[in-house]
Amino acid sequence: MEISFKPSYGVIKHSMATETVAELVSLLIEEDSMLLFSFYERNMHLFDESIQKFILDRCVFVNSEWILPWSESIAHWDEPNRTPPNIIWFWATQIEDIIKAIEIDNLFRCIVVKRGEEFKDYSNVLFHQEYYSCVDEEDYEYYLGFTNKEVFFTNSLHDIKMKFEVRLID
Repeated sequence: MEISFKPSYGVIKHSMATETVAELVSLLIEEDSMLLFSFYERNMHLFDESIQKFILDRCVFVNSEWILPWSESIAHWDEPNRTPPNIIWFWATQIEDIIKAIEIDNLFRCIVVKRGEEFKDYSNVLFHQEYYSCVDEEDYEYYLGFTNKEVFFTNSLHDIKMKFEVRLID
């Protein structure tokens, strides 16, 4: 895996299975913190009852906060008032829960927040993106992004290097 840094975030380029991505994500959670995945509330009806229950039983916050580290319009504004959609933020702490959350939305967004803190106090944003690796094929490259580079270097990099082959890119 390759780790590179942008001015306001870092990205980990990888080609890992969901279970391994979940393990990597777990290494980015600070002590005494929880991981909250996002889910568009309006999409709830698209999932079966067990997925709905999984999300709703773990719901911590509902808001419409844009958290990604770049300025961009939200792609799916709610009509007719063109308002940001409601987002359910649900916890996943055990590896099995993280795997399930990733399976619900492989291109996830989540935050790390200290237990008992408010949403606005999150310490890191994690996001999973895919990009075409070449124009002619339907081959994707995946990137796990994080916004708190200081926490990454202080708390996560050592553990990641112990479990994975890592190459830092300037």
